[in-house]
Amino acid sequence: MKHVDDLFTAVADRVKPPVCVALGPPWPAANLAAAVAAPGTVCYQMDLHQAARVRDCLAEVGAEAEVVARPDLWDLDPVFQTVVFPAAAYADRELKIDIVEQAYHVLKPGGLLVSLSGYERDNQFAKWHKKIFGKCGQTPASKAGMAFWSAKADDGKRRRHEVSFHAKLADGPGMEFVSRPGTFSYGHFDNGSRAMVEVADMRPGDSVLDLGCGNGAVDCLLGGVVGPQGSVTFVDSNLRAVALAELNAATSNTPNPKFVAATRLEGLPRKGFDVIVANPPYYAKSDITQLFVRGSRELLRPGGRYYIVTKMPTAVVPMIFEVFGDCSVIENRGYSVVMAGVGLPPPLAGGVIPRVR
Repeated sequence: MKHVDDLFTAVADRVKPPVCVALGPPWPAANLAAAVAAPGTVCYQMDLHQAARVRDCLAEVGAEAEVVARPDLWDLDPVFQTVVFPAAAYADRELKIDIVEQAYHVLKPGGLLVSLSGYERDNQFAKWHKKIFGKCGQTPASKAGMAFWSAKADDGKRRRHEVSFHAKLADGPGMEFVSRPGTFSYGHFDNGSRAMVEVADMRPGDSVLDLGCGNGAVDCLLGGVVGPQGSVTFVDSNLRAVALAELNAATSNTPNPKFVAATRLEGLPRKGFDVIVANPPYYAKSDITQLFVRGSRELLRPGGRYYIVTKMPTAVVPMIFEVFGDCSVIENRGYSVVMAGVGLPPPLAGGVIPRVR
C-alpha cells in the first residue's frame, strides 16, 4: 500500500485509542502504528513470519506497539476503540470480509472500524461494512485509494467464514476438510498437493513431516497410509493454518499427529522423519523454497525420502542437487514432483499414478 499514510490522514481525527492495526503488509502496519502514536496500540497478524517482520519494521521507524499473532482477530479481547484494517488491493477478498466480521467483535460498543483500501474506486468495502455494522461512511475516490468507517452499535453473533471440501487418496476413505480465509488452498484441495501425494512413496509406520501444512489435508490423507504405527507432523508459520490442521486431524482420526508453529523449522528433531513433503508457493520469492530444501536434509533419517512439488523445476532442481546430490522428477497434473533423499525409491512401476478424488 503505497499511499497508506495519505489514507490514514483523511480519517485520523476519527481514530481513538486503544487502536488495533489488523493485518496489512509489514511496512504499512508499522507506519500506521507510528502515525497512531498512542499507548496500547496492537498490531495483529496471523502469521509468525509476518509478525516478526512487523516487529522489525516498527524498530526501524521507531514506533512502539505490541505485535500479537493469533489464529483469529477475535481471539483478542474486545478492548479497542478503533480497529484500522490496511487492506492491500491484491489481498484476498474472502479474508477482507472475514476481518471486517471479526473486527466487530474486538471493538468496544461505539468503537470504530476503519478500513483502508488500495483501490482508487472501491465498491465492495461499503457493502461489507453495512452488512456487519449497519452503516458506513467513506472518503471520495482518489488515486491514494478509499477509506471506510463504521461504528459498533452492540454485541452481535459471531459468524465463522469457512468452506469444507472432500478429498480421498486412491481407494482410501473419503475425508472432509475445513478451510478458512487467509490460509493456503481455501475451499478446495490444491492440485499441486494432489500431484504430490499421488506419487509419494508412503509406507505403513512412516514418520511424515509436512512443511507448510496449510489446513492439513495432505497429512490427513497420508496419515491413512502410514497407519497407527506411523506419525504425522504438521508445520506452518500461519497460526490459523495450524489451528485448522488440528481440527482436521481430529475429525480425520490422523494417527499420532504433532503440530508445530514455526518460521525457521525450529523445534524439529534431527533425523526424526522417514518422509518430508513440501508444497511451497511457486509464485513467491525463493526464500521459502530454499528453507524447505536446505532445512530438510538434516531432518531425514537414513533412507528417508523427500518430495517437493513445483511449477518451476528449473529453479528447484539445482537446489535439490546441491543439498541431496541427486533427484528424480515426475510430471503429474501439470506439476513437477521432485524426489530426493538417501536410498531414493524408483518411480512407480509402469508409470501408473493413483488418482486423488
